Amino acid sequence: MTTTPAVRADILDIILEHIDIPPSYYEKATARHKSLGNWLCRPASTIASLNPHVSPQGSFRYGTVIRPLTPTAEYDLDNVTTLQLDKTALTQKQLKELYGAEISAYAEANGILAPIEEKHRCWRLRYADEINFHLDTLPSLPEDPARIAWLCAKGVPPDLASRAIAITDRRHPDYEHISDRLLSSNPRGFARWFTQRARPAAEHRLRKLVEGRAYATVDDVPPYEWKTPLQRSIQLLKRHRDCMFLDNPNLAPISMIITNLATHAYEGQTDIGAALVHIVTTMPQFIRATKPRVPNPTDPSEDYADKWESNPALEDNFWAWHHQVTADLGQLAAAATQRRLQPTIKAMFEVELTKDEARTLEPPTMSQPIRVVAPAIAISSAPKPWSNA
Repeated sequence: MTTTPAVRADILDIILEHIDIPPSYYEKATARHKSLGNWLCRPASTIASLNPHVSPQGSFRYGTVIRPLTPTAEYDLDNVTTLQLDKTALTQKQLKELYGAEISAYAEANGILAPIEEKHRCWRLRYADEINFHLDTLPSLPEDPARIAWLCAKGVPPDLASRAIAITDRRHPDYEHISDRLLSSNPRGFARWFTQRARPAAEHRLRKLVEGRAYATVDDVPPYEWKTPLQRSIQLLKRHRDCMFLDNPNLAPISMIITNLATHAYEGQTDIGAALVHIVTTMPQFIRATKPRVPNPTDPSEDYADKWESNPALEDNFWAWHHQVTADLGQLAAAATQRRLQPTIKAMFEVELTKDEARTLEPPTMSQPIRVVAPAIAISSAPKPWSNA
């Protein structure tokens, strides 16, 4: 079996410095989630009696956000609001409109000029300030005991299964009818699973942050401060994906597939270079041959690759990207010893090294060249979804 050599951690660390976002962005995102939660729970709220609970989701919760490649691109914020209500108390449409009225009032009260946008499952708010954010906020209800028992029977641990929710979707056949057959999801369970996989590698850093009095306890340290090899690997893979599909982002592998597969593949490596190569090598093992192809590990009926069947090009694009990143990591591992690090990093990650960074990474005394083993799959035969053909 062919292998890809490990990539030096210092090279990846400098790339990450260029593509990471500042802590202030995470802090602003957290403030917006809290602001919405406070609004929904205010005395005048039409849903305050339903004990709304807002839970951040997505890359801001996982600590895997990267800078967009274009200055006009928006950062995606996601949260889920769970209301304490039985699934058959309202139709999905009534629930979504009830929640939408509060979101609209929140936007008006906070001077958000862009009208809220109804998506299939959520409502979208667009903020206009120094950071271009849009927030997708999803109304949900707790799942019933029968569904949670089914998840447990499928092997989902009870502490993850208990976080399952029922969600609205205006494409659902019962959208305008009272029914207990709402779509089920488990984003909170996935977030907890991700945390369980990532956090062990962060323990040393957490203790250092507490010893340095940046935080009172290790539990106070937010995920974006962990900077584990798993989180950093996902950031690098997403950036490589963005560069490859810059001209056709709608054809790119979605972040949840990359995050899911990377989290499965990660085995606790503490070196970022070893972690990244291992993840890329191993992640195909977690793609199933039958539906669900890339299931949510905390809800096996939820398939992150559900669009692959209706649009086979999306699966082809995933494999084309995977073959390319495999080959590129081999090139990156050898680039420093061959004094071509700057153009290699530019081509793969759209990152311009400073002169000082280049001098640091390409010292005058070169180490023994690393033997690069060619990837098992020829890239020349791979589809080119990033072309305009």
